[in-house]
Amino acid sequence: MVLENGRILIVDDQADIHDDFDELLGGDSTGALTADLAHMFVDEQSAALHAHFELLHAMSGEEAVEIIARSREAAPVAVAFVDIRMPPGIDGVETVRRIRSIDRDIEVVLMTAYTDKRLADLVHDMELIHKLLYIRKPFAREEVQQIALSLAAKWDLEQQLTAVREQLAVTQRRL
Repeated sequence: MVLENGRILIVDDQADIHDDFDELLGGDSTGALTADLAHMFVDEQSAALHAHFELLHAMSGEEAVEIIARSREAAPVAVAFVDIRMPPGIDGVETVRRIRSIDRDIEVVLMTAYTDKRLADLVHDMELIHKLLYIRKPFAREEVQQIALSLAAKWDLEQQLTAVREQLAVTQRRL
């Protein structure tokens, strides 16, 4: 499987988290990703996994919203990893709400190192729960890699399905 869209947005107010994601998903780590995950697949075709991620970075929720707005038409982001706490601006939950008002297709991973808020409270009244995951920091290398790969592949498949549905609708109108 080759990803059609490996654009991933990292939203966190701490530079070291961005560095961690660069190490886990950026640059030469895609080869490590293939090696790390290849053992999970039985057939050779699936084992020939190629993942290339293009990482975008935002240090605040406001910056993330701007990036999503600019990239929506030209090169949409498939997955966003969003920290819940990012003082002094908007928090991760509000960031997700604003991102979703621009791009409803994006897959979102909420991240936090704190346990003072229940997940149910964080996602109260949030739309598109099927496009939302929640992980706690610190996370394992394999966890981030697998989540990024799975969600980017899910994004790709949903885009392909949408295109097929649109083509079917055009064909039906012609008949």
